[in-house]
Amino acid sequence: MVFDHAISVANSCKDCGFPYMAYEGRGEALTALGKTDDARSTLTKSLNTARREQRQGHEAQTLIFLGKLSLKTGDETEAINEMEEAAAIAGKFNYYQLDEDDLFELANIYEKRGGLAKAAQRLAAARDASMRLGDRYSLPRDLTALARLELRLGKIQKAESLYDEAEDIIDALVMNAPGPYSGGSFVDEASATYLGDFELAAQTNNINRAFRALERARGRTIQDALERRSPTKGPNTPAYQEAENAISAVQLKLMRSEDASERAQLLVDLEYREQELAYLNDITLPRAPMRLWQPVPLRVVQASLAPDEVILEYVLDDPHSFCLSIARNAVGITKLNAGRQQIEALTSQYLSRVKALKPASNLAKELYSILIAPIPAVAGKTHFIIVPDGTLYLLPFDALEYPSGNYLVQSVDVTYVPSASVRQILIDRKRGRPPTRTFLGLGDVAYSPSHSGSIKGRIMRGLYDLEGIHQLRNLPGSKQEVLNADKALGGPGSVMLLGSKATLTALEAEPLGDFSVMHLAVHSIASTEFPTRSALVLGRSPGSDQDGLLQEWQIIDLSLNADLVTLSACDTGVGKLEGEEGVTDLADAFLFAGAKSVVASLWGSDDEYTAALMQQFYRHLAQHEDKDVALRQAKLDLIREYGGDAPPFYWAGFILEGEGSSPVTIP
Repeated sequence: MVFDHAISVANSCKDCGFPYMAYEGRGEALTALGKTDDARSTLTKSLNTARREQRQGHEAQTLIFLGKLSLKTGDETEAINEMEEAAAIAGKFNYYQLDEDDLFELANIYEKRGGLAKAAQRLAAARDASMRLGDRYSLPRDLTALARLELRLGKIQKAESLYDEAEDIIDALVMNAPGPYSGGSFVDEASATYLGDFELAAQTNNINRAFRALERARGRTIQDALERRSPTKGPNTPAYQEAENAISAVQLKLMRSEDASERAQLLVDLEYREQELAYLNDITLPRAPMRLWQPVPLRVVQASLAPDEVILEYVLDDPHSFCLSIARNAVGITKLNAGRQQIEALTSQYLSRVKALKPASNLAKELYSILIAPIPAVAGKTHFIIVPDGTLYLLPFDALEYPSGNYLVQSVDVTYVPSASVRQILIDRKRGRPPTRTFLGLGDVAYSPSHSGSIKGRIMRGLYDLEGIHQLRNLPGSKQEVLNADKALGGPGSVMLLGSKATLTALEAEPLGDFSVMHLAVHSIASTEFPTRSALVLGRSPGSDQDGLLQEWQIIDLSLNADLVTLSACDTGVGKLEGEEGVTDLADAFLFAGAKSVVASLWGSDDEYTAALMQQFYRHLAQHEDKDVALRQAKLDLIREYGGDAPPFYWAGFILEGEGSSPVTIP
């Protein structure tokens, strides 16, 4: 054991002094392992020595560890005594960090025992310690806990003021973040703040406050990017170029490897290289000036809605979840008859059955009864704009079923947005100039010369996840898919990159900001742990050192002007869930880059069925139908074409994100 070794080394050296940190670490480790007697003996020895040597900092720290040990053994009274003594020492000698954490733990104990006033007192002291320490990262946590407690004490205005203060601090952190993913992580960590504020507003029926609480969190980094794009690509320095080249080299080895142990080591190496690149980004990227953030007013969002549209903004929590509904002439908050745990369990079960091509009708009906049926605002509406929460980002709402057994897609258009504010920005954003070319399509990438287009069996358009890698197979349906899309839309200056021309180099050489529609029929990489690893897999130019991967961090630096980007690949709408910030995925990256809407997939897409769906989608777009209507009609065409009973796996996985209530521009 490392701590034992450290203690042994210290004991053999008379000038080393007592190894407090080793004893504290050993005691904490033994507590975690459930060896409570050994833990108390170790910590007591450290405490007695600290008192004898008048080492007050270590005395306070050891008392905190002893308090946690007492909690683990069920002795709350002793835990309070130990932690109160630690707080007194830390406060007297200005050990603010120890004081802050100890007081927060004490408040939790008092609250669980019903001592709300005492808990509030201790939380207020923890907040003051955070302020004295200048700890902006812990302060929102302290303020949020205090706000929840003040609400329990019936002090609504005090709670509202505390939530406002916490959210202002989070805003400052987000505005000073070195990049969009750092800002999203701050919002993720602070999700409890926004959730608590929303629930307070729901309890008091303060609709405007509830809306504002959600809009301060959801899709925040996309809002900032759309309102004022700032450079995120790293500088062309030798160190940065070396890091990028190292990542490309590892990616190439990973794509070619068929050995599981080698792939595991390559993934470890890839993570290290990406962390190195992230560090270079953080220290070299220019920071945008601070900007006072203001949410889009609710009345503006309402005014932008057509009479048949309704925004359904979900909030998952236990024991109850909520839906904030926004229509042109009405807003409301509906308490749902299920909590987060139940909804996410049902969603997981439903997705498992759909992906396995098993019947899921009962689950689809149950989810409808929880998520849609109780909401009065959906009556008479034929277009749902969904702002998901949690695993609802992975749920195809148009595949839910009415009690009659009909799918929602048979009567409702569905669009997804990260937030109501993001939708509003996409609607209001003024283009510098309209697109001058209609269509850019890329497909028929030569992934594997050994596989012909006549290969049998289902071919999926995905590559790998953290568990392993799948062999890259050619996508025989992708060539005709791109040709059909181009034929449907026509227009001047269209470009098709097929076969040997379907490379990353060729794509980057095109004036991407000129195109109204971009269609990429390729393999993809999705990562729910490391968002920047997600990528589209394009071809490699002969002699090029590029790996052919168009990664998420590269996509957000593209300068697009597109009405629509279609990602005809696997899992392009799947990514890392960032709490109330939302999900970080490839679709969002294209919204970052300037696209008004993106068609993305929630699971692996079958090559044959995808090609058929896309052919119908572009046929409807060519008839100047709105993008959301065109996608819905394409799904209905596919269902009818396969006898009216095509399983949702084949058509429900593709969704539209962003602004969907307008046709594409055809110059």
